[in-house]
Amino acid sequence: MKLSGQRVLVTGASSGIGAEISREMARRGSHLILVARGAEKLEALAGELRENGATVEIEVCDLSSDAEIARLAGRVLDGDGAPDVLINNAGAGRWLATWETEAGYAEEAMRLPYLAAYELTRQLLPAMLERGSGWILNMTSAAGFLAIPGATAYAVARWAMRAFSYELEAELRGSGIGVTLLVPFEVDSPYFDNNPGSRERIPKIARLIGEMTPADVAQEAADSIEHERRERMLPWRGRLIYRLTPPPLMRWLLSSTGWKRQKGQA
Repeated sequence: MKLSGQRVLVTGASSGIGAEISREMARRGSHLILVARGAEKLEALAGELRENGATVEIEVCDLSSDAEIARLAGRVLDGDGAPDVLINNAGAGRWLATWETEAGYAEEAMRLPYLAAYELTRQLLPAMLERGSGWILNMTSAAGFLAIPGATAYAVARWAMRAFSYELEAELRGSGIGVTLLVPFEVDSPYFDNNPGSRERIPKIARLIGEMTPADVAQEAADSIEHERRERMLPWRGRLIYRLTPPPLMRWLLSSTGWKRQKGQA
């Protein structure tokens, strides 16, 4: 699916991976609908992209609210209709052990990325199905494939995104709508600045894989849509290690090189 001329909706677009995906889509000739909570950052990014010739709409929306998602979907559908490409990138959540979280935190962590992605996709899909074409890219992380200690609610929400993508792909087969699951390992993004203490919990085995930039992920996202890839784990070193390591050995490596509960901690 060529991205030139396509309408692409990007959630979590105001910074980090989302902003770089927006820039990459603009470079490839897409018309953009940028979605995030912060109007100021969205306006700044939209101005930058417009200066470079891109067509950009912005939608300020708190994706943790189903009511706001419904209003967003209504505005998009009442405008030029369903986007050609939906990129569910918005995400949040600190790396915390189960007993470190407060009551209700598991539900909060599930809101972004999983429940928001599900609800926005649900609202836009009927129009995409009626048209008979489109693409959905869901962003998760390697935490959705691995048992990483000290990050329970965060990881479970990423496992949910993985399951959501697999189910969508099965349901949409033959509809003309494709689905990509993008799975980066560690990315040097503002996420870690906004969630102090999380980076320190990354298992030391991850040093063998290395760190990606948001621009690296954005290029992979665009390439995956254009080449119609169903799933893309990146970088290649992480993909290779994941595929070649037996699951019991992988669990041992993660637990032995990852975060550990201190004696007496509760």
